[in-house]
Amino acid sequence: MDTISGLPYELLVRILSLVPTKAAVSTGILSKRWKFLWMSLPKLDFTDRDESLLVLKDFINKNLPLHRAPVIEIFLLSLYESRERNIKPEDIRQWVEIAVSRHLLELDVSYSSDKKENMFPNSMFTCKSLVVLKL
Repeated sequence: MDTISGLPYELLVRILSLVPTKAAVSTGILSKRWKFLWMSLPKLDFTDRDESLLVLKDFINKNLPLHRAPVIEIFLLSLYESRERNIKPEDIRQWVEIAVSRHLLELDVSYSSDKKENMFPNSMFTCKSLVVLKL
């Protein structure tokens, strides 16, 4: 076993929380022990990093429902819409709904679009755990 895999579970989760969520999920191929570590991350960072928004949307739709941490400390969603209209307000609404259901503490959403629709679920406005809201 390598040195890093011998670290305690909590420390590995803490280390993975320092990288973007997509990178943390990809560490699951390293070993059986790492396969589900990302599911306990307290911080979820879904930021558009020069990739197709359709790819990012598919990634979030596939992986966010699998997340199992009882509390999400930070849910960061940074999407910069271009001519492609792959991310819709209802997508963001669904993702925020999932995050809120996990006792969300901080929500940070950056979304650039011509449309001015409500992209937040009603549950966000009554979320008792939400402490920080950045739009």
